Amino acid sequence: MDTSALVKERLGVPIIIGLGGALSLVHVWHAVGEEEDLLTFALGIGGPLLLTGGVLLGGVWLWNRDTDGRHALRIGAWSWLGAALVAGGAALLILYQQQYGVTMDEQLFVVIDGASGGAFTGFIVGVYDVRQRQAEARATELTRQLTILNRVLRHDIRTNANIIQGNANLLTSDAVDTDEKADAIKRQATDLVELGEQARDIERVLIDGESDRDERDLSSLVETCCEQVRQDHPSAEVDVSLPPTLTVAAHPLLDSAVANVVENAVEHNDKPTPRVEIESAVVSRDGTDFVDLRIADNGPGIDEAEVEVLKRGYETDLEHTSGLGLWLVSWIVARSGGEVRFDENDPEGSVVTLRLRRGTDPVAHASESNAAGAAA
Repeated sequence: MDTSALVKERLGVPIIIGLGGALSLVHVWHAVGEEEDLLTFALGIGGPLLLTGGVLLGGVWLWNRDTDGRHALRIGAWSWLGAALVAGGAALLILYQQQYGVTMDEQLFVVIDGASGGAFTGFIVGVYDVRQRQAEARATELTRQLTILNRVLRHDIRTNANIIQGNANLLTSDAVDTDEKADAIKRQATDLVELGEQARDIERVLIDGESDRDERDLSSLVETCCEQVRQDHPSAEVDVSLPPTLTVAAHPLLDSAVANVVENAVEHNDKPTPRVEIESAVVSRDGTDFVDLRIADNGPGIDEAEVEVLKRGYETDLEHTSGLGLWLVSWIVARSGGEVRFDENDPEGSVVTLRLRRGTDPVAHASESNAAGAAA
């Protein structure tokens, strides 16, 4: 992200708080400096002060929600636009009355009262606008994801069913190796079961929102996944080099994403001894700490065409992935507020990096720091 874009992303909440705070201070100064009757105070000071206080608290609310900077900037723009339009309308009304010899008292504060009401209205309109845009974007994304799910399920179920049916028919012939055909049927049936489990996980990912994130101990999670892979694939060498404790804020199905990456690294490996190395690093980007989980293997690598499809976010009849696994990984990490990166390993194989937001557990962070100090 360039400097200009970064400044814009961080500008939203401060301009909302600044607008609400500045207008509130003016009203407080007016209340302290002028003696007004109760009705004038309520309508000219108290009411507008409540509105500007609402804008100020709205900015704090957006800050505490860790609202996307682009969305906050849009809400801020609506607030300033509302304040400018209503204040401008009030100024024009004052000028219009002056043409007929009518002079309004407290002209400045009338304009400021208008700006206060406009700022609050603009804030409400901005929040509604952002939510509508988020809903439209979510609907578009969901449609694309369901299209992918439908295509993969139809293709893989049809392919596996055809293989099962073909091998089952051949079992009736005396000229074939029945053990070989039975093994083929078993493999395809296992693949179908795995496909069903992935579809179930994808259903949860599509239903869950970004707010459904938990503090997870990544070290414990990875070790549990790797232990299962070691049991299923005794010939594989899976080395894990992580701190004793490493917290991340992630979707509840993060373990499914990690398991899919590690299993793919072993199952699609053409070496007699598949090797997988897992390590981590803490990085900071735009003031936010992330954990990079790096999973490297010595296999044939991931097809570049599949990587491009994942980056693009949708499939076509000619360009698609070989299954649901990588889509599941990509969507779970995206729901976790992170990203997935695919690179080539040196001298062979591939590297899949899952970038996840670092957790906020202070006890866990202290343990991580102590572990890092001991290692040094």
